Amino acid sequence: MTAQQTFRNTLVVIVTLAMAYAIVMSASILLVVLIAIILASALRPFVLWLEKRRIPQGLAILMVYGLIGFVIFLLAVVVLPPAVNQLSGYLQNDERLANRIITAQSWAEQNIERITGSDITLVPPETIREQVKTTVETLVAEFPNMAGEIGTVLGEAILTFIVGIYWLTARDQAVAFSTSLFSLGRRVAIQEIVTEIETSLGTYVRGIMTVSFVVGIANFIILSIFRVPNAVTLAFIIGITTALPVVGGFIGAGAAVLLALLSTPVNALITFGSFVAVQQVEVHWLTPRTMARSVGLNPILIITILFVGFGLGGVVGGLIAVPVAGTLYILLKHLVIDPRKEEAAPQFVHGGVLIASKNSPDVAANVETNPPAILR
Repeated sequence: MTAQQTFRNTLVVIVTLAMAYAIVMSASILLVVLIAIILASALRPFVLWLEKRRIPQGLAILMVYGLIGFVIFLLAVVVLPPAVNQLSGYLQNDERLANRIITAQSWAEQNIERITGSDITLVPPETIREQVKTTVETLVAEFPNMAGEIGTVLGEAILTFIVGIYWLTARDQAVAFSTSLFSLGRRVAIQEIVTEIETSLGTYVRGIMTVSFVVGIANFIILSIFRVPNAVTLAFIIGITTALPVVGGFIGAGAAVLLALLSTPVNALITFGSFVAVQQVEVHWLTPRTMARSVGLNPILIITILFVGFGLGGVVGGLIAVPVAGTLYILLKHLVIDPRKEEAAPQFVHGGVLIASKNSPDVAANVETNPPAILR
């Protein structure tokens, strides 16, 4: 190997490592861009609908994102105050929180004893008090760091909105430039792939948002009828966690039931009953109608993808895991699966003689050496 080749290979390795390092260090920014594009794909049909009514594109985009921002602000105003008040009350009086947990545990122990007929003690009361005190002290000590994390999340949310707005304004030019990089014969196919990916992402996100909204509103109505305390917060937890397919609703229901248990066991039972009733409507009627044209992945595969997403990126990773997997599936289908099916598909020729596709070299050679009887 000459000195020039050694220098060139070394330079390639250094540039590759530098690019990999840059990607790793900018992973959070790339994640924000990805989320912005997914959200923009869901909102683009509304922008197009406004444009058809002779509203300029820029104004249509601002109207759609402004409405989304207003809804988020309204939810924050309605949900956060009661949740913050309850949390601050527990942080200022950890003994009150411990007593409520002990009361809830005593109720559970009594019911278990009545069912099993044997005495049982789950956790000693003193252990509960010590653990609650330690947890509250840890939360108070970590509050400055939590405030910084909240500020980071708000900044990334604002950046997501800004990137989404710019993506919608430049989307057509970006797609046209991407398709121009391919030959004329493949540009239509590339355009179809882009359209299918965008439709799949948009349908999935709109379906998830619709299901979460309806589930949250339905639980809020039921909990309000039975006068369960903090019905807004409990319903919001159940609704927002429903955005995680298959398992999210159960996670949110478990958290909501535990929070309701701090008030009275009856409220916990009502919260659980509300979740079960709404979940039946969601699974058997709402989800099939809103998600029928979504990513089209098997539920078992979706659960696996969710766990992988959680492991790699936490909650955000779990939220975007399914859309990313759906995009990869579409690319795999168009670039690998469908061409392979066309290559292996049998064909009827010469009055009904069944032979394999001529694109297969093995079969083509076999046909040439051993032609069917009708061809002889």
